[in-house]
Amino acid sequence: MTTPNTNFELGVEDIDIIENALQKELKRLAEQRLTHIQSTIKLEHEIDSVKEINNEVKRINELLGQLHNQKVWYRPKKQNYIGG
Repeated sequence: MTTPNTNFELGVEDIDIIENALQKELKRLAEQRLTHIQSTIKLEHEIDSVKEINNEVKRINELLGQLHNQKVWYRPKKQNYIGG
């Protein structure tokens, strides 16, 4: 029995592609959620498909947060840093 690879070597551009894809998926899910809510007279918390979308959105946001927290942010050491 083999074990899964837990050591990935991804570059900055790879992570950027992943983050952009996840952001697009969040946008798609938001539109889908709105469509489901507008197509029924039920309350949001009563619609199973909306609950599923909410769970998926939560998972994607958690993953984006994990990626964000693993980044090392560059700040020049020899000059004043102006963020933005």
